[in-house]
Amino acid sequence: MDDVVIIEGARTAFGALNGGLKGVTATELGVVAGREALRRSHVSPEDIDHVIFGNVVHTCKDAAYLARHIGLALGVRTEVPGLVVNRLCASGLEAAVVGAQQLLLG
Repeated sequence: MDDVVIIEGARTAFGALNGGLKGVTATELGVVAGREALRRSHVSPEDIDHVIFGNVVHTCKDAAYLARHIGLALGVRTEVPGLVVNRLCASGLEAAVVGAQQLLLG
């Protein structure tokens, strides 16, 4: 079995309720984090096979398909699936775990 390693990452900013990020959607935040992760890792959007995002509170109209919208905005192929994980405070960690499981299972 091969090891799964995280070579790079990026996360969204923390915001307070009705604070400075109140006008920014989860999709917009995800696109910023995704672009930065791709930039840091030197991975092309065309090389992405699956988009997985952790999100707790669905506050924007496209939140139900959040990972899909983020992936498309990043330029991944239209046939690439997206998955949103909600594990409350551990949503981001759970998204990484699900991604690792998918890689290990092929």
